Order: sequence, then C-alpha cells, then structure tokens
Amino acid sequence: MSLDGRLFENIDVYVEKIRKLKSEKFEVKVQKRKIRRMNEFQILDDLKVLGVDGSQLQPLRDFGIPFGGVQAAGIILHHGKGEFQVFHRSKVVSDTNIDFERFRLEIEVMKDNLERADIAFFDGSLRALYTAELSEALKKAYQREIESLLKKSERLEIPVIGYVDRSFTRDLGFSIYDSMVLSDYLEIYEFTSPLNTDTPLKALYFKLTPFLPARIEIPEWCEHVIDEIVEVVYAESRLGSTNAYPYILERAHSYAKISEREKSAFLRALKSMGISFKFISKVIE
Repeated sequence: MSLDGRLFENIDVYVEKIRKLKSEKFEVKVQKRKIRRMNEFQILDDLKVLGVDGSQLQPLRDFGIPFGGVQAAGIILHHGKGEFQVFHRSKVVSDTNIDFERFRLEIEVMKDNLERADIAFFDGSLRALYTAELSEALKKAYQREIESLLKKSERLEIPVIGYVDRSFTRDLGFSIYDSMVLSDYLEIYEFTSPLNTDTPLKALYFKLTPFLPARIEIPEWCEHVIDEIVEVVYAESRLGSTNAYPYILERAHSYAKISEREKSAFLRALKSMGISFKFISKVIE
C-alpha cells in the first residue's frame, strides 16, 4: 500500500517494519557441528592451495572507447615449504560483456591450474549466478562456465570453494537473510550441515568471528569431505589479516588488482592520442 507524503515523513512505518522483523522468532532446524582441529599450521602443512581473483578496467564510453580490459591472477601456495607461484592472464573485451569476460577469465585460470593444487578458492558466490537477474542467454553462459569448472573439480577430485564473506541469500526460507538468522544460532567455529541450493552446489555457513557467518559453496560431490574443507577455510582465514577472510584470497586479490602505476600508463597512452588527461582522470577509478 502506498502512503501519502515523502518517505521521510513516513519514517515511523519504516521503523515499525524493522521492529517487527527483529522481533520474529526463527526456528532453525539445520544441524551444526564444530571443526575438529584448531592448529592452522598442522591443517595446512604440505597442502597446495590455489586462489583466483580478477579485476577490470572500465571502457571510456564518454570518449568513444567501446572496450575495456580484464585480468585474472592465480596463486598457488605450497604451505610448509615456503613456495608459491603466481600467474596472470588478461584480455581486451567489448563494453557489452565486461563483467562476464572477467568471470570467464577467472574460471579459465582456475581450471587451467586446478590439477596443480589440492584445493582451490574462488572469491564470491557461484550459486548466485544461477538466480541473478540476467538475460537468459547470459545466465546460461555463466552456468556453462561454472558447470565446466565443477565437472573438472569432480574428475580431478580437487575441491573448489566459493567463499562469500557477506551473503544475502535466503535458502532457509525466512524473511531475513540466512547469515543473519544463523548469527545467533552458531557459536564461533561452528558450521552448518550442507544446504541444498537447487544447483550443482551445496552451501554451508561457518562462523569465524562474533559477527555474521561466512557462506561457503562447494560442488555436490564434495559433501563427504565437508569437515576437511571447513578446516582449510578456518586455517586460511586464521592466516589472513582479519582472521576472518582466507589468506589465499587476500594474496590473489593483491596480484589481480590493476595498480595505480598501471592505470597511469593507460592514461598516458590515451593522452598521447589527444584525449584530455583531465577528463579521463575523472572517469577511471
């Protein structure tokens, strides 16, 4: 029902809806358990962990440049050996599909290096792309990339983890997000049993801090090694700068990021073409 007046004039209605929401009682029926090992160095010893992330350079449409650039970085850490390898891949892409091309490049890097690792981390949700508000053709394109990765993961028997730091999913069927419902239900270092997602992925929630639990997405075939996977998530997160986000993804992000020096080089190249440096500097992050 619409209300007369500006939204601010009806703020009491807004506040009342929030009050009712917060007063709801949620009966959580999902099972939970706690990780078995707490020594992160023992968990990770001799384990080869792959992390992948990406970044992009937006097209400068205001200056008639109908393309941008994407790059992805992967890193394999061999824990306990002091060894790591970093690899990059990049691509110039049209302005109509830059987000998808970045995603496809990240998946490509992960697939091409998966057999060199024991376990792999992807930064973000894979399941969300099955329900995202996209054209049918683009949604199917995303799904083909995901399912290709999941098939290779199963064939090689190497788990792939989609790590979601802040999830706004409602697989439990409540009126608020799963992570908020489970925040009080889970104790620190407890995690839920796997949840069905109506996709080839299972999801679970793992509480690493006193705040909201993280969402972890894994291929269906990995359900029998849930405990081992959660232990690795715990151990990687303990090594991270916040104790709540996997170290491998922190490293992958740092290598994937397009640096200020690199952006400046792009700007200088465009300036040499007679395009105003002043205006370009306003539209590139």
